[in-house]
Amino acid sequence: KAVSKSSRSALPTDCSTASGKCWPSRPDEAVTIPPGSALADLLAQELGLLHSFVTLMRHEQSLLVDGKADVLAEIAEEKSGLAGQLARRAMAREEELGRRGYAAGRMGMDDWIKSAEGTTSRRRWQQLLELATEARALNETNGKLIAVQLQHNQQALNTLLAAVDQAATYGPDGQQRAGASGRSLGSA
Repeated sequence: KAVSKSSRSALPTDCSTASGKCWPSRPDEAVTIPPGSALADLLAQELGLLHSFVTLMRHEQSLLVDGKADVLAEIAEEKSGLAGQLARRAMAREEELGRRGYAAGRMGMDDWIKSAEGTTSRRRWQQLLELATEARALNETNGKLIAVQLQHNQQALNTLLAAVDQAATYGPDGQQRAGASGRSLGSA
């Protein structure tokens, strides 16, 4: 089940505005990097995906704040797909770093952007790091908002169950009997 068109229209496509290139948006597609592809292109793709991911998380947050929990499952499914794509792009970037003789992770990227080939990607790398920090913060905040929503739902359910427990019931003689429920909802 996909995100509804009304909520999806606010989300960007998986395209790099810098290069104008688009890449597969299906989460199950493998990343194939043609020989000779530049590490800069991989970084641009990853940055575009991370931008989409952060935008989706901001959208999720606005839905949580507005109390529109009915579409959260759809958002979670889309987030999962984007997270998978991001992981595959990061892995491809790591492999390309290794092929070029750089260490894995941030240290390798920091070394690469200091090289003649990587200097033009310094800004993109910094943007990717900043967006990753924002994504972590949004994820933490959204998790707290979901916990509050669950707590409110649990309190409402407890209130309803207490009201049912204390509701007036009627005996066989038609007379009202307070608090004399025969079975609880859980055993019905």
